[in-house]
Amino acid sequence: MKMEKIEIADNSWIKNAARMCGDVTVGCSDTAGILENALASADFLKAKYSGLTELTLRLDSDIAGVTQATSEARSLSEAALTKLNSGAETIGVSMVRFSEMISLIETLGTHITGFAAAMEQVKRVSQSIDTIARTTNMLALNAAIEAEKAGVAGQTFAVVAAEVKKLALDTRKAAVEITGTVNSLSNEASKFVGQIEDGIATSGAAQQQFSSLQAVVEGVTHIVGQVGGHNREIAESTYAIHQSLVDSQKVRDEVAEANGEMFSAVTSAHHQIVDLENQANRMFDHIVHSGLSSEDQLFVELAQASADELTRLTEAAIASGNLKMDELFDTDMQPVLGSNPPRFTTKLTKWAEQQWQPLIERVKAQNEAILSTVPTSRLGFLPIHLKEFSRTPTGDLAHDTKYCRNGRILLGGIDDIAKASDQDYMMAVYRHEGDGKTFQTVRNVYVPLRFNGQRWGDFEIAYVI
Repeated sequence: MKMEKIEIADNSWIKNAARMCGDVTVGCSDTAGILENALASADFLKAKYSGLTELTLRLDSDIAGVTQATSEARSLSEAALTKLNSGAETIGVSMVRFSEMISLIETLGTHITGFAAAMEQVKRVSQSIDTIARTTNMLALNAAIEAEKAGVAGQTFAVVAAEVKKLALDTRKAAVEITGTVNSLSNEASKFVGQIEDGIATSGAAQQQFSSLQAVVEGVTHIVGQVGGHNREIAESTYAIHQSLVDSQKVRDEVAEANGEMFSAVTSAHHQIVDLENQANRMFDHIVHSGLSSEDQLFVELAQASADELTRLTEAAIASGNLKMDELFDTDMQPVLGSNPPRFTTKLTKWAEQQWQPLIERVKAQNEAILSTVPTSRLGFLPIHLKEFSRTPTGDLAHDTKYCRNGRILLGGIDDIAKASDQDYMMAVYRHEGDGKTFQTVRNVYVPLRFNGQRWGDFEIAYVI
């Protein structure tokens, strides 16, 4: 369908109206883009809110676990403190009893030492008795000899001498036994005294160890007491955190409700502004087709002339056999491995790079208002693009989104309407994608590309005035 131009005299009011119409369309597109960003932000906040709620619940669960563990630790600390205090008291009593025992052992050692001295005295007396017995025995022997010499008169004396001798022998024997027994007792007493002395020394060392143990127990008791105090502080702090989380949840719920209301409002506004944008685009298209916008008409004529040149170039290649129709209309898109955003190639790609790219570079150079010019298939496939937008990928998503557009599939919104249009050209305003986060609102002219009578796509020029 071809719209007839209206022949009118040059009028600044009409020019201004046409320009204002274009500006309104651009403004609608800008507003729609802003609302889209607002929707994306609201959706992002919604997702973050869900994540924050989940994180808060996990944190609250962890806090509850800490509170329980702290409570149990505090109970254990209190029990340990009770046992330590009891142990310290027991150790104190044991030390008193141990000191008393050492005193008794020392007293016993003193008595044993006195006993050993008495044994020595007995031993000396026994030795004296033995000496006396020896002497008495000698005297009895001499008396017996003298009684023998006296004959009958000395017989009575001989009997007495014999008894005295017997008494001396018995006394000596008893003295020897006493001496042996006393020696044995003395040896045992000496050993016992040595053992008592060793025991006293060992007991002294044990007493010192008991003192050290008591000091250690007192230190541990103090530390456990501090742990118990810290556990109480932790329990109080965790409870305060729990209360803060509960309070913050109320605030988050209010924020979520407000965000939901805002999201609904922005969604409604976005639908309305998109409808207005489409109406503005139709109005803009009609204004340009009516010939009321001379500024835009310049780019329409350039796009039509460029589309005719590209069509002649392509049909000549088909006629010469340098390009086949199945290559030109190839839809078997092969992914470019590792590309992000995804890029593709077809059988047309290599030929288009050699033949179409120089042409679109020349078109771009004709007017500095042109942002880009590119042939796009009916599927939205860009087999080639300007060199500026055909850079080598770096792996940085923002860079590759903005500068690696060759091989991309870009279709949606106003593009769908343009691909289905049968007009000689179509005007529109759309948001030209930048780095994926920002956009630039441009005016765009779509001129249908037909090769040998078959619609391939469109020749597009995007520009800013």
